[in-house]
Amino acid sequence: MKTLLSTKILTSNQRQLLVDAGFEVIEKEMIVIQPVSIPTFEPQQKLLFTSQQAVKSVVEQQLVLQPEKHSVFCVGEKTRKALEDSGFIVRASFETAAALATYLLESEATDFDFFCGNRRLDTLPTMLIANGKNVREIVVYTTVNQSEKIETPLHGILFFSPSGVESFLEKNTLEDLPCFCIGPTTAAALHGITQNVYKASIPTVEATLQLSIDYFKR
Repeated sequence: MKTLLSTKILTSNQRQLLVDAGFEVIEKEMIVIQPVSIPTFEPQQKLLFTSQQAVKSVVEQQLVLQPEKHSVFCVGEKTRKALEDSGFIVRASFETAAALATYLLESEATDFDFFCGNRRLDTLPTMLIANGKNVREIVVYTTVNQSEKIETPLHGILFFSPSGVESFLEKNTLEDLPCFCIGPTTAAALHGITQNVYKASIPTVEATLQLSIDYFKR
């Protein structure tokens, strides 16, 4: 039986996908998300999100009191769903921050609020600011590594964020294990460390799990 490590805790349904495919699954939460309290302020009309965690923190703190009156742009289908479930109107969503930035550079809008974490990638704000857009970054959560030494022999590793990669490598090595990544930014975090990297066709947990199942079926 093959043993896979998930660097985040899976839902029961997600775990069952791997169990039904004949895998033993080890789950370790390699990062911890902590909300950041934000004082009341007046948000811009155009809002940017690149993570579900940012949506969750904004909603829980009620930072945007009338979400339907704002135009929202985001990265990721699950981020989009979290926004729409919370009453926001998503004007456009993309798979990558670079694609979102390219889209916004072609718009007439100049002022944006970017709700993000403390370890967000530079791509979106850098591209926008370099081309004359005004971006106010509002850090609404922090990501803290929670690395743990894995003693069990593994056959593959599931990664869901660059932070998860970094945390895992603090106390572990990859050897020549296949690494299954949720998206391009997570895969990029393994650049120069291993070439045994596989990226899900769409950036979802389920697609990443299926990627690992298909790999071992070959």
